[in-house]
Parts: sequence; C-alpha cells; structure tokens
Amino acid sequence: MDMAMSQEIRKFDAEVGKVLQLMIHSLYTNKDIFLRELISNASDACDKLRYESINNPTFATEDELKIEIIIDKQNGELVIRDNGIGMDKNDLIQNLGTIASSGTQKFLSNLQDKNSKEGLQLIGQFGVGFYSAFMVAKKVKVYSTKAGQDQTYVWESEGSGEYSISSSAEPKSRGTEIRLTIQDSDIEYLEKYKLQYIIKTYSDHISFPIYLVDENANSELVNSASALWTRSKGEISEEQYKEFYHHVAHAPDTPWITLHNKAEGAVEYTSLLYIPSQKPFDLFHPDRKGRVKLYVKKVFITEDEPNLIPSYLRFLRGVIDSEDLPLNISRETFQHNQIITKIRKSIVKRVLSTLKTKAEQEKEEYKKFWLNFGEVMKEGLCEGALEEKEQLLEACRFYTTKSGENLISLDEYISNMLDGQEHIYFLTGISLEDLRKNPQLEGFAKRDIEVILLPDYVDDFWVNVINQYKNKELRSINTAGIDLDSIKKIEAPQEEKMPDTEDSSTQANDEELVTYIKNVLTDRVKEVKISKKLVDSPSCLAIPEGAMNIRMEKYLIDQKQLSKKTAKILEINPNHPILINIKKLLGSEENKAADLVEIIFNQACLIAGEAMDDPYAFTKKINEFIAKAVSA
Repeated sequence: MDMAMSQEIRKFDAEVGKVLQLMIHSLYTNKDIFLRELISNASDACDKLRYESINNPTFATEDELKIEIIIDKQNGELVIRDNGIGMDKNDLIQNLGTIASSGTQKFLSNLQDKNSKEGLQLIGQFGVGFYSAFMVAKKVKVYSTKAGQDQTYVWESEGSGEYSISSSAEPKSRGTEIRLTIQDSDIEYLEKYKLQYIIKTYSDHISFPIYLVDENANSELVNSASALWTRSKGEISEEQYKEFYHHVAHAPDTPWITLHNKAEGAVEYTSLLYIPSQKPFDLFHPDRKGRVKLYVKKVFITEDEPNLIPSYLRFLRGVIDSEDLPLNISRETFQHNQIITKIRKSIVKRVLSTLKTKAEQEKEEYKKFWLNFGEVMKEGLCEGALEEKEQLLEACRFYTTKSGENLISLDEYISNMLDGQEHIYFLTGISLEDLRKNPQLEGFAKRDIEVILLPDYVDDFWVNVINQYKNKELRSINTAGIDLDSIKKIEAPQEEKMPDTEDSSTQANDEELVTYIKNVLTDRVKEVKISKKLVDSPSCLAIPEGAMNIRMEKYLIDQKQLSKKTAKILEINPNHPILINIKKLLGSEENKAADLVEIIFNQACLIAGEAMDDPYAFTKKINEFIAKAVSA
C-alpha cells in the first residue's frame, strides 16, 4: 500500500472548477472520448521523452515507448499508463490544477450561456482533455515520475473543488499512471470489448503501441502503431483521417479540408494538414501558439515553431515530417535554416493553391471558411515583404456595396469596374451595418460605382501596406478630393426652396461659404472642400491623400505612439438644406450660422468615429435648435 508523504491539499483554480462541473454534470453525447483524450496525452508524453533524449543523456532510454490500458475489475478501476516524460510536483500542479491557456474564462462563459452539448466537446481545444476522465470516474488518482528523477508524486481528486498532491513512499518507474475509479453507471468501460472498440475507433493512428491488459494479465496490441501520415492515401480511410484530426487538433468538428502530401526533390517531407470547419475560440489571442507538429524522421520535435507556418495560417492543424533536418536541431537554428524556409514556402503555396481552387469551385463552402478565418488571413497582408502577397490577395473575399450577402474577389471587383474607373475603392469601419450607412457612399451609389466594405480591425492595417492589385490602385473613399464626375457625371439636384428666400444674387456663393466655414472652425480642420461624394448628407470628414485613416490614428494615440489627432478635411454638400440655410444667414445672423457650422462639423466627426472636442456644447446646440423648432 502506498504511504503518502507530506500530503498537500490545494484548491483548483476557478477555470478548472468550471470545467469539472461541466464535465461531471453534462449529458455528454459521447463519453467514449475520455479514453481518446487520455491516450492522446500519453502519446504526447512519449513524444516529448523521445525528443528530449536526443540531446540529453539523462532522458535516454532503451525501453519501448508504449501505452498500456489495464482493466482492474476487482477494484473497479481502469488504468492508463505510459512510460513517457513524466511529471514532477510543479508539473502536476500546472498541468492538472490550473488552466494556463489564454481566453479560457471567456470560452467557459460562452459555454454556460449557450448550454451547448457541442460546445462542451471543445474542452480539449485548450489542453484540458484530462478532465474528461471525470465523465466516467468518481475518483482520479495520478502517479507520475519525471524522467531523470527518482521521486514519484501522487495527484488525487474526486472532481470537487480541491485536489491533493503528495510524494509517494513507493516510487514507480518513469512515466505517468492514471487510475480511474469508474462510477457504477459506467462499468461498461471495464469491459475488454468496449475498450478495444474505443481504441481501434479513436486511437488506431497513435504511433506508439497501445496494449490492452485484461484482468488475467493478458496483454494485447490493439492499435496499428504506425504514424498515419507515413501511409499512402489509399491505405487511409476517411474515418481514420478524421480521428487523427481529433488527435492533433483536440477538436470535435469535422475538418473542412484535409491535405496529405509527400514532397520529393530538393527538400523531402511529408505533411498531413487540416483546415478546421469551426473557428477555435482563442484564434485571436496574442499568446496563442501554432498547432502543426514538426517531426524529423517520425520523431516529434516541436509544435510551436513560428518559422514553419506563418502566423496568418495559424488555424492549420496537423503534422510535418522532414527527412532532411537533423534530429538534434536546436530551437535557435530554426530561424535561419534553409530547409525550414523551403518547407514553409512549399506549404504556403500548396495551402493557398488549394484555397483558390475551392473558392472557384465551391463558393458557398468557401464563404464559410472565409467567415471563420478571413480576418486571420488578412493579417498576412500586413507584412510588407510578403512573397506570396498576390496569391493571398487572390484568396481574399469581401463584402461590397453591391454584393448583398455574397462575398466577391478582387478580380470580380475589377471586372465590375465602370469605364474610366482607375481605382479599387474601399471603406473601413467598425461593422458592415455602419459602413452601409456611411454618407461618403452616397455619390458612389448614385453613380453605380462599387465600393469594398472592410469592417475587420485588421483592415485598418493592411490597406496601409497594400497599394495596388494587378495594376489597380487601392483607394479609400475617405480620401479628400475624389472626383467622381471624371468617372460618371450626375445632374446636380435642384436646390430646395427655403421659406423667405432672398434673391439668389444676394446669397453667398459656394466659395464664400467654404471660406466662412474655415474661419469658424479655424485649426480644427485642415481644409474645407466642396464634396463630389455627398448627395443626401450635409458634410463628412475626409483625410488628405496618403494620410492614415481615423481608426488607425486613434489606435496609435491609444498606444501612445501619437500624441494627438491631426486636423482632417471637412467636405460639404452646398446643395443640402442646412448649407443653403447657412448661406442665407451670412451677413445677418452669423451667430446662428456659426452654430449650424458647429453642428454639421460635429455630426461629421460623430459619423467618422472622430472624437468631438466638446460633446456637451454640441448637445446643447442641438437641444436649442430642437426647442426653437418645437415652439415655433
């Protein structure tokens, strides 16, 4: 019997507690996956030991790296044992007592709000598949001995709010042993046939042998124990591909695309990559790491090497196995390794080529992909020296003022351009709904000129890097001085007749109006111009040619990289009733005219997302005009 020494009782952190409650009390659609998760963890432990042993003699072993599933009906226990890297006390606390993955709290909140059975299966995505053991076990006990150490530590919990951890008086051999005391309602998981079925169904692809040991101590090899990616495509079923995806991605969804390829020639490698059909919850968290595992001659090396897969493809899952890299390659040499560079280029080319084909042949399916991962893909456009820039732009899809709910490519946009149109016009903003209401679109809509709508945060960045596509310059419609009449002329609307209209000869002309407004606003605006874009609105803010957009400027101010905002250009529509009224008031009621100028300027700031200098004064002026109109 084990004698626990220096036993320590610890509380689970808040996130673990919530995960355990979800696991224990959920009506899980498929409890079988608990064994898949525990076997997957055991496989990772064996992978890590094999990698560490390459450079560190302390970890070297001649033992067969393996996983054992042991049935102990007498004690009502199921044992999952591996002889991998093992864990010490700190590892047990970090791996089994806390959840370090970023974004977990938000994810758990979403699960609880939605009460989603499908969502519960996403637990494995942030590396806590271990807790799925509590779906079938009323108590979990973990013995672990780290490679190169003699001390065995014991972790134990019943899945409530705490766990115990202690050192064992009876050391066990290297690796980890998980003992599950199976609850009465789930004793089928102590039956040999049931365990065989689960292992063959979910874990046949595991490259380490999985032995099933029954109550008579008979040991049977259950899985194929060969790396799935090394087999030819004809030998692999769709179901096997899918289960391997579950293993490497820790995700329950079906992969959207599976890419299995063996490259030969200047650089030799095998890749088995997947694009998920669902967006991972932590896709945009800054601490998020990649999930493509690098192997060298079937030996696991790393899964967070940033030079292997570009960040904008970080949604990829799977493995890459190189025949050319040295087994003892260090993390420091990855960045300048020519083989890694060649593999990266080859992978990127293949993924983008596959996406292009999918986009052309299955538009609706591609739309699903783009809504999941398009914002991530566009991050790649922010890299100025990106070699595959044009390929990436070809893969991009956009909403436009004419596309409705459909997404179109830049090539389709170019084919829709009017005669005489030289630019690809775009507008950035915070949402599609807001963008579609933007007054600067009025003149474009009147002339039937299509505008690309860019609501994603990353759009503010890449449009400052990408200047053109296939000899067509990209241009923000926020830019001042766009002459739409050079593309297509429209008749100017007849000025609305105002009450008590004075003779037109006594009204100030448009140039005088521009001068007056500039004098009222002084240095708050860089210039005042007559707009060719506005039809129904009185004014809008525009930026000078080559200047950064308003949202980008605000971001840099928030980041303390700019000290203050710059003055913008105010474009006015002299045919709007408010501007006509201002012209009438010049020379007679200039205080009222100045108030109206302040109102149209602040309205323009509000719509553009530019901070108003004095929102209280703006509100006061609006209220005064409303009060006079109501009492008139």
